[in-house]
Amino acid sequence: MSEVGGVEDVDSILSKSLALQRNRLETLGIVSAISLVMAAAWYVWPGIDGRAEFMPRFGPGLILMVLALAMQDFVDYGPKHRSRLGSLSAAAWAPMLLLGVTSFDTELANSVRLGHAMLGLIGLSCYLFSTSVLTGSLQAVRFRGLVQLLGATSATALLLSNPSEGVVMIASSGICVLAFGVALFDIFGKDPDREARKKFKQLRDTLELRILELRAQGIQVDQAASLLQNATEAGYTDPDEAMTIMHLAEDDIERTLAMSSDITDIRDDAARAVSEADDIAPTAKKAMRLLTQGDREMELGSLREAEMLFRKAKTHAGEIIEFWAQAETAISDAKRALSGCEGVQYDPLFNSVKNAEEGLDREAPAEAAGLVMAVPEHVENLGETETGAEEVVEEAWRAVKAASGIDDTDFAARLEQANKALKEGDFSLARGMADSVIREVTREAEAMVEVQRAWRQRKKLVAQWSDWADAKEWDTRLGEVGDARKDKQWSHAAMLLENI
Repeated sequence: MSEVGGVEDVDSILSKSLALQRNRLETLGIVSAISLVMAAAWYVWPGIDGRAEFMPRFGPGLILMVLALAMQDFVDYGPKHRSRLGSLSAAAWAPMLLLGVTSFDTELANSVRLGHAMLGLIGLSCYLFSTSVLTGSLQAVRFRGLVQLLGATSATALLLSNPSEGVVMIASSGICVLAFGVALFDIFGKDPDREARKKFKQLRDTLELRILELRAQGIQVDQAASLLQNATEAGYTDPDEAMTIMHLAEDDIERTLAMSSDITDIRDDAARAVSEADDIAPTAKKAMRLLTQGDREMELGSLREAEMLFRKAKTHAGEIIEFWAQAETAISDAKRALSGCEGVQYDPLFNSVKNAEEGLDREAPAEAAGLVMAVPEHVENLGETETGAEEVVEEAWRAVKAASGIDDTDFAARLEQANKALKEGDFSLARGMADSVIREVTREAEAMVEVQRAWRQRKKLVAQWSDWADAKEWDTRLGEVGDARKDKQWSHAAMLLENI
C-alpha cells in the first residue's frame, strides 16, 4: 500500500509541475504576443500619421502581427502547431530577408539599419526552421515549396512596390530570384524517384493505349485494366510497386491473348458434353449452370475463370453420361430385390437405396451407383442366411426333444427367443442362439450318460473309501452327485463326480 501511495504522490507532483510550467509558458506567450502587437503599432503608426513612408513600415509591422498570432503555437508546439509554424516560416523568410537587405542602405540611420539587419537574421532563422520542420516525405517538401513560392511572390511584390537603388537593389533582386529558385527546386527538383515516375508514366500510357485497342477488337481485358488502375493509384507514392503491378498487367494481357484462341475450343467441347448429358438426364441442370457461368466470365474478360468453369461443366457432364443410366438401373434393381423383404437385417439396404436416390437428386450418379450396386447380392446372401437360420433352429428343437432326461426348460425358452428373432428378420441372432442350444444340449446329454454309468457303479466307489478315516466326507460328496442327478443338473453332477 505504501508503494502505491508513493507512486500516486509522484504522479500528482509531476502533474502539478507540468501544469505550472504550462501556465508559465502561456503567460509568456500572452506577454510576448502583446509586446509584438504594441511594437508593430509603434512601428507602423508614423506611416499612418504621415510622418514617414507607409509601405516601408507596413511590411515589418505586418510580420510582427503575424508573429504575435503565432505565439500560441509556440506554447503548444504539437504536430499541427509545428506544421503551421513551418508554413508561416516558409512564407516569411523571403520577405524578411528582403527587408534585411535594407541594412546595406547607408542613407538610413544606424538604428534603422540595425533593425533591418535583425529582420534579415530572423528571415534566415525562418528558412532554417521551415526546412527542418517541413521535411521527410515528398508531399511535405512539395508543400513547403508551394508556400515558399507564395513568400517569393510576396517578396517580389515588396521589391516592386518600393524599388531601391545600387547594392540594395541588386541584393534584393538576388533574394527574389533565390526564393523562386528554392521554391521551384522543392516543387520539382527534390524527387528522388523522378526517373522512376517518368518510366511509370510512359509504361502506363502504353498500357492504356493497348487496353483500348484490345477492347476495340472485342477482347475483354478487365483484369488487366483493374491492375492498371491500382498501379495508377500506387504510382504517386511508390513508383516501384506501381511498375511491378503494371508488369503483372502486361503478363495478364499476354495470357489473355494466348487463352483467347483456345477458350472457344474448350467451350465448344464442354457444350457438346453438356448437350449429351441433357439428353440423358433432363432434370440435371448443374452442368448447364456451370456452362452459363463460364460464358458470363468470358464476357467479363476473366478467361481463366471461364476455362475452369467450362472444364467443370465438361467433367460433370461426363459423369452424368457415364453413370446416370447405370445409377438408375442399379436403383431399380435394388428396389426390386428388396420388394417384400422385412426385418432389421434389411434396414441398411433400404437406407442405401434412399441415400442413392438422394445422391441422384444431387446429381452425383457415380456415388448413387456405388451405393446400390451390391444390394441385390446382399439380399440374396441374407436370403441364404435366413434359410440356414431356420434349419439350425429346427435342428435345435429336434435335439432338445431327442435328449430325454435333461432339463429342457431353459432351452425351450431360448429357442422361443430364436423363433422370435427369425420372425423379426434377425437371422444372425436366431442362428447364434440355436447353435448355443445345440452345443449345450449335446454337452448335457453326454454328461448325463457319464453320470448314469458312474451311478450304477457307486457301490464300487463306496467300497474304495469305506475303511478310510474321512469316509463320511466322501459319502457326502457322493450324495451331492446324487442330488444334482435328481435335479437333472448333469453337467454339474459330472463336475462333482470328477472330484471323487
